[in-house]
Amino acid sequence: MKASEVLKRLSSGEMIPLLREIYSENIDEQVLRYKEAIQSFMDYYGDQDIMIFSVPGKCEIGGNHTDHQQGRVLASAIQLDSIGIVGKQNRYVKVIYNELNINEIDTENIKYNEAKKGTMESLINGVLFGLNQKNYHIGGFNAYIQCDIPRNVGLGSSANFNIMIGTIINYLYNEGKIENKYLVQIGRFATNIFYCKPSGLMNECVCCVGGFIKVDFRDPNSPDIYKLNTDFSNFDYTLCCVNSNVCRSDNTIDYDAIPKEMIKVANFFKKDVLRDVSYDEFMKNYRMVRARVGDRPALRALHFFKEEDRVLKQTEALEKGDFDTFLKLVRESGDSTFKALQNIYPQESTRHQNIGTAIVLSENFLGEDGVVKVNGGGFSSTMIAFVKTNRINDYASYMDSIFGKGSCYIIHTREQGAIRLL
Repeated sequence: MKASEVLKRLSSGEMIPLLREIYSENIDEQVLRYKEAIQSFMDYYGDQDIMIFSVPGKCEIGGNHTDHQQGRVLASAIQLDSIGIVGKQNRYVKVIYNELNINEIDTENIKYNEAKKGTMESLINGVLFGLNQKNYHIGGFNAYIQCDIPRNVGLGSSANFNIMIGTIINYLYNEGKIENKYLVQIGRFATNIFYCKPSGLMNECVCCVGGFIKVDFRDPNSPDIYKLNTDFSNFDYTLCCVNSNVCRSDNTIDYDAIPKEMIKVANFFKKDVLRDVSYDEFMKNYRMVRARVGDRPALRALHFFKEEDRVLKQTEALEKGDFDTFLKLVRESGDSTFKALQNIYPQESTRHQNIGTAIVLSENFLGEDGVVKVNGGGFSSTMIAFVKTNRINDYASYMDSIFGKGSCYIIHTREQGAIRLL
């Protein structure tokens, strides 16, 4: 269908029921957003036949830094998303991302370029290269992608982009038949190898599959995904994210140290990952572990074992409707990430400790009316909070007064993963 015809359908209200399946509020704003994205596509590429895609962001609830040790994670897709307006062309990939004009890519000359690492272009190249290596069909397209997921705050913007590119290729050239597990693996490959950033599978997994899910990475090539039927509003709590607006810096070294140190502990027991180490054996040998590899690796390993167990208990509590126990476990997870995992402050950060400040001030303000924890892999600027709904407005105003207007925003979970709308 031509882009101009889709605009007419949006203006007539014909597509509102479809959007209501994805977004729980502000439908008029979403209609305007889609119309503006389609118009931007037409401004850049003309009035072509188009497909429309939507890919969610993600929010990690439990299982902080467990996926790279083949552990378990509890996470949810969120309604903050990217939308892709896409038209097919034969050979070249051209992407406009939030008005960023990304260099055109020749699908017949895909290769790693050291000079491009850390760029959106490298992610596109990585996804195309990975798909081609697995013998999937690739080809050109024009895309205008509008993303409302804030970057560098732990809500999965990079993984979202990888899954968007993979999903576009899946439907344009592979009849939508590429399995989610391969899109997830290729997304991580693009991030690790072409973008040159360490990461596990969790972000891509949530963005691709959607829903509120428990993921077991025992087999990293085929994670076991279990969907929970959970709506936090049923418990009179609101999930929100606070961006403490720390100055952006490269925390790759700090982030990369966590899996490396955990692996050192696993290697002490002649294993490759901590999932293969017995907790009882670890504790029995704790004195020798800390003497051999150091205190921080030992503490981070201890976090892994306890966090693994918490994911199972959190899942059980939610399925029983026992939200008090769930919140207690979230609080324990937050304490563990602060004290044992130690992914709050970059090593060289002494003057600016925004995320630690946000956590401590939040706990002081909320008391028993909420729980908080660092969001995502840490070392960035965000935390999540479960706040009593009758206090959410006061809490948001307080966070805004400390970190600036718009620092606190409500997060709604989303059932759909990466989807084609049209």
